[in-house]
Amino acid sequence: MSASVGESAPGDLGAPTFHDLFREYFGQMTRLAHLLGADDAENVAQEAFVKLHQRWDSLTDHSRVAGYLRTIVVNMSRSRTRHLRVVRRTPQDRPPDELSAEVRAVANWEHQRLRAVLVRLSRRQREVLVLRYWLDLSTAAIAETLGISPGTVKATTHHAMENLRKHLGDDLGGER
Repeated sequence: MSASVGESAPGDLGAPTFHDLFREYFGQMTRLAHLLGADDAENVAQEAFVKLHQRWDSLTDHSRVAGYLRTIVVNMSRSRTRHLRVVRRTPQDRPPDELSAEVRAVANWEHQRLRAVLVRLSRRQREVLVLRYWLDLSTAAIAETLGISPGTVKATTHHAMENLRKHLGDDLGGER
């Protein structure tokens, strides 16, 4: 029959209960883990008590429990600090820098301006440019998609780019 968490181990009358040990040593184990450099000292101490609880029924000398806990905390703290050193040496993926409000406003303005110019192009010129520059399709893929020859795709792309330059230049005050 095994002892419950709050009871002494069988055959060890007068031995402290698990709860007594927790109350007596938890603070000490937390401080020890902290002094050894564990970044999560309280978690290390809690895990040490979990390991003690898992072996509670097999302990024969409860006078050595404090040493057992200290050994667990030392080993776990070493393991955690080694892990932290490796993690800190590993380059972290940086999140992309947020664009400033000004950059987003200019990009939005340019996007609206480009859309306004695209509307001035013929349907086929608009389709060819979108397939080429937004979907990054090859000339052959565009020709297949639109059901036209590759030569027509090339000519249409050329004329569409000329029209874009003309219209964008008009919007800039005639610049080219």
